[in-house]
Amino acid sequence: MEHIKSIILWVLIICGLSCHTITDCLPLFWSADIAIDNSGTAPQAMLVVMASLTYLFPIIGILLLLYCKNRYGNMVNLILVSIMAVFNVAHACLELFPTDNMGQYVIMPSLIIVSAILWFESFKLLRAKL
Repeated sequence: MEHIKSIILWVLIICGLSCHTITDCLPLFWSADIAIDNSGTAPQAMLVVMASLTYLFPIIGILLLLYCKNRYGNMVNLILVSIMAVFNVAHACLELFPTDNMGQYVIMPSLIIVSAILWFESFKLLRAKL
């Protein structure tokens, strides 16, 4: 049952980060310019990092919880959760809280809370295997 809770929390992180992106794009409906840079090129390294943090890490964590229920799987899961939690806190504090998009004030604190709960649950899973 503990693994199921962690999997649900990983899914909540994926959903929260998706809502975060959608909320950033909503001003387009009022013809607002949301572009960071108007050069027409996206930094590929940033796209890879964001794809890893928003999709790859959660998927690896979920697969580890489903198929690798030993201490090594739980340890890697805890490392991924720790990276995700630090990213969510840093992203919220450094980039989003000084924003004028008030929707982010709902989403990002929720992501931080879910990340903290997921970290605690992942730590309990690892501790139970030691």
